[in-house]
Amino acid sequence: MQLQLQKMTAAQFPQFMNSQINEYAHQKIANHSWPAASARQQAAEEFQMLLPDGLNTYHNYFYILCSAAQDLYGYVWLAEVIDSDRPQQPYLFIYDYSILPDYQNQGYGQKGLELVFQVAQKLGYQSLGLHVFGQNYRAQHVYQKLGFVPTDIVMKKDLNSD
Repeated sequence: MQLQLQKMTAAQFPQFMNSQINEYAHQKIANHSWPAASARQQAAEEFQMLLPDGLNTYHNYFYILCSAAQDLYGYVWLAEVIDSDRPQQPYLFIYDYSILPDYQNQGYGQKGLELVFQVAQKLGYQSLGLHVFGQNYRAQHVYQKLGFVPTDIVMKKDLNSD
């Protein structure tokens, strides 16, 4: 499989934003974090807050995962993060990493992450972080297989259910 990371273009960015806002809203609904009626609007507002200058937002990096023939396999959004425990040592955070449904469970996710590791090192970062929803066991397995370890676990209980 010949997979590569290419910088996202201005023409590709709106499609990425739309798909990722929809997916983020879906995940928030599935995890009972947001009501369905307002989830897409809330997701769009969060993305706007994180990306006030869109594709050109400072210290944010956007890529597409594609084949040599330019077939689109997925998206990557990376951003510099400063941890209060180590403010002098910023790290790169994977805000979004997605493989399109037709290409899932075929090894593209793992191969794409290996390319992300290379890009992070070329950008000068020493570590990489990410968030994964609690119910996304498939992604957790891939991330752990590639050396990610949990650093914090947030748990929640709905007091209105049995």
